[in-house]
Amino acid sequence: MAITAIRTVIIYIFIITAMRVMGKRQLGELQPAELVVTLMISDLAAVPMQESGMPLLNGLIPIMVLVSMELLLSGLMLKIPFFYRLISGRPMVIINNGQLDQQALRRMRLTISDLMENLRGQNIFDVDQIQYAIAETNGKISVQLKPEYRQPSCGDLNAVPPDAGVAMIIIDDGQVCEWAMGLCGVDNRWLDKTLKGHHTRSEDVFLMTADRAKKYVIIKKDAKK
Repeated sequence: MAITAIRTVIIYIFIITAMRVMGKRQLGELQPAELVVTLMISDLAAVPMQESGMPLLNGLIPIMVLVSMELLLSGLMLKIPFFYRLISGRPMVIINNGQLDQQALRRMRLTISDLMENLRGQNIFDVDQIQYAIAETNGKISVQLKPEYRQPSCGDLNAVPPDAGVAMIIIDDGQVCEWAMGLCGVDNRWLDKTLKGHHTRSEDVFLMTADRAKKYVIIKKDAKK
């Protein structure tokens, strides 16, 4: 029992490392080749966890080969556009200038019910509002609405706000994030001064966020009972 548990922990750590090596795309929308590799790795990992008599290395080697193949394929797809199209295919326009392409739907084996379900997931309930819809290689459908149905932007209203960047987590449960402070353009001197103004220390802060305009939010930890 203990050997099985140890083998499982080792494989678990190894798979996490492998997924990190393959990149963040493996954790998001998968291309067909990436999906195949992910499924095969999950299958291969199950064998050495269940078969305690099987040498652990025999289970890890096929996973390493798959990871190497995925990295090689990713490199080829990056350098050779034809190879990318061969593996991942091409995006397909299914609504062109407001006209639904029924032939494109048939080629993709996509029913109108599937299309409407995808559109409803994007809060679009009327196909007549769509100017362009493109089926991406990862299976998602990108949509551009007709001009009269698009929300006005700040530029359209001549009311562009100043760019304050993104609010980043400066302190997370008492831990200061130097990387986030660099993105916000603040330093430890600013942080110390701000905390002193609130009569607190970083160790007593549950959450602190800030942006490039130095607008911040501080939430202190609950008092221990």
